[in-house]
Amino acid sequence: MSVSVDDEDLLAVIKEALPPGRARHLRPEATLRQVGIDSLCLVLIVGRFLERYPVPVEPLQHQLGSVRTIGELLDLGRGARATWMQGNGHG
Repeated sequence: MSVSVDDEDLLAVIKEALPPGRARHLRPEATLRQVGIDSLCLVLIVGRFLERYPVPVEPLQHQLGSVRTIGELLDLGRGARATWMQGNGHG
């Protein structure tokens, strides 16, 4: 999967939560189910996004129900990062 340098940290969080052997199959269009991400794994990933980028959880909760692919999960992480950066004077 080709991601920008800025997204490598988000991708690393996702890969850490994947079942063994699934990380090499990551593509933006891959569904969460295809790579072995169940609801518990998804909650762990989002929790790790929030550890890195402490932002209010409510906006992420509303978006979480529509996340179906790796690309959408990366978008969720990007949103958390952007919100965190704006709140800390980085954006």
